[in-house]
Amino acid sequence: MGNSVTGNIKTKLRRVAVIDCGTNTFNLRVVDLLPIDNSDLRPWNKVFSLRLPVRLGKGGIVKGVIRPDRIARGLDAIGVMHEIIRNYKALEVYVIATSALRDASNGNVFTEGVWNRFGYKVQIISGATEATLIQAGIELTYTPLKGQTILTMDIGGGSTECILWDDSKVIWSRSFDVGVARLQELFKMTDIFGEDAYVKMFPYLSDVFEPLSIALSNTTPSILVGSSGSFDTFYSLTKPKNKRKLKESRIDKPEINLIRQPHPTASVIDIEKFNDLSELIIRNSLKDRLEISGMPPDRADFLPYAAAIVKWLQSKSEIKSIYRSKYAVREGLLSRLAKGEDAVPGME
Repeated sequence: MGNSVTGNIKTKLRRVAVIDCGTNTFNLRVVDLLPIDNSDLRPWNKVFSLRLPVRLGKGGIVKGVIRPDRIARGLDAIGVMHEIIRNYKALEVYVIATSALRDASNGNVFTEGVWNRFGYKVQIISGATEATLIQAGIELTYTPLKGQTILTMDIGGGSTECILWDDSKVIWSRSFDVGVARLQELFKMTDIFGEDAYVKMFPYLSDVFEPLSIALSNTTPSILVGSSGSFDTFYSLTKPKNKRKLKESRIDKPEINLIRQPHPTASVIDIEKFNDLSELIIRNSLKDRLEISGMPPDRADFLPYAAAIVKWLQSKSEIKSIYRSKYAVREGLLSRLAKGEDAVPGME
């Protein structure tokens, strides 16, 4: 999965690249993994990050195939990331893929293309493994109080991962074949999503998420921690607007940096503002959504589906607080590497 490494990885600085091939978006992280110590500080420093909208599952996710034009676009994205990895001299490269590829009958066309052109082995991970890696990342950014039960949710393009946990253990975990790209292709809503569309989707969500409904009734979490993705957008569109700051370069640390930093604490999403935003994006047209200040153009058509999932969750739970974590599956993988474990549970 990654290039082999010699020496004692617990005492060695390592430059590592992780590519996450999602159903909608490919993400690259290049980091310097620091020698293991006993602190709670982040065991890696960011070197470079890149997010490319690929829409790998477009037009095929419901049919269980990847269209040829999507395979080509995905390979082009890996090509861009390959050049960055070479420029930054990362010696270990880990490539993981999730829902679109694990459900595709022709996923091997993409994985073999990546191997033949770039020499990277793509590890297609199961939904259960994806949930495990997501949770490994989330736990670095949110610490429950004793007695609190938390729901982690990662809304992806092809699947949604849900994990119930407390201050000592994971209580329940499941990956569902419900994601924003999958919902869009199943329901084919009009440009204006509308309350009628949500009402139409509600029985479907209740059916697919029935195991989650049962788990929620048994554990009654009051806090939702959303993992990256759509929750990044919900947070950015509801957070207090400060004076414009100089935008930090995407290249954070081009040179090796040994100073350890804390993990970013999960941020509060104002639930009243979220509810208002949710209603706004559900009833507005795509054109209107694109005009919302701060709306990422590649998320504008999918965001109503993510809002519908959270709205369904609110109707079935006692969630009173929502947080957004910057961390997701990529950081969970890095956390395992930093501890000297296999990047993916059970895999070399």
